[in-house]
Amino acid sequence: MSFVHFNRIQANRRIPCYPSSFITAIVDYSKEPEELFLPLDEIRYCEFYDVEMNDFTSDIPFYLTSLSPGSDILELGCGSGRLSRALAAQGHSVTGIDISTEMLARCASHKDAHVSSICMDMTELSLPSQFDAAIIPYNSLNLLETLEKVACCLKRVRAHLKEGGRLLLQTFLPDTVSLPSAGARTFQFRIFKTADGGKLIKETIKQYKEGDRRIELTERYRVRPAGGMKKNEDLAHSLHLLAFSYGQLTGLLAEAGFLITCQYGGYDLFPFIQERDRLLLLISRAI
Repeated sequence: MSFVHFNRIQANRRIPCYPSSFITAIVDYSKEPEELFLPLDEIRYCEFYDVEMNDFTSDIPFYLTSLSPGSDILELGCGSGRLSRALAAQGHSVTGIDISTEMLARCASHKDAHVSSICMDMTELSLPSQFDAAIIPYNSLNLLETLEKVACCLKRVRAHLKEGGRLLLQTFLPDTVSLPSAGARTFQFRIFKTADGGKLIKETIKQYKEGDRRIELTERYRVRPAGGMKKNEDLAHSLHLLAFSYGQLTGLLAEAGFLITCQYGGYDLFPFIQERDRLLLLISRAI
């Protein structure tokens, strides 16, 4: 595996999508005492991300069934390479980009000859090659925060695809109805086992910001080591996600030169239904 360093900029966070695995509730926090969470640094975030995502495989069939054999693939937001390695194992060649050098170091450590990784911003995509397919997984498009950045990213992706090349996209369409703008927030949590036999508890708090169509997302991690030999840790970080609509997304795809050929509302690959499905798996052809 090769590791090429381009421009270093602040690392994006990812939003793994477990539509049926989280426990969700709407909670009023106004009377709750303040809890102390230390800032989450990039190294620990990547560690927690791998604990959460390394065994996640539900999205892989969508990509494998949508690709021609032996494809040259561009993956935007490749992270530590979970998906890249799964595709390479099936005979594809993958070039992954990400803006987190820590994530890319983890990706390169697997030394897969069919996976290369490059430090690059997906809105500044500039490579000398064209590809059979491009993948934007993990809801990474929502991390771009503005429609202008999404439009820029999609146009650059189109320029890097061969004639008739495919864009495979996973994104989420926020349910703004169930995210009250005043006071209440949604709360989700999930528990993972760690290598030392302890627990990692991830809590996700979301609140919709109506004025600028963004979601304020706080991710809190409670580390509970086994055996009491190490101290407990409580770490957190916050970010904003773009809450674009289905119409806005499809409009931007058309403007960038894509024709939607297939769309699903979940990993079971049932057809996508507007106003009901929040997870969108979409295949577009470059025109």
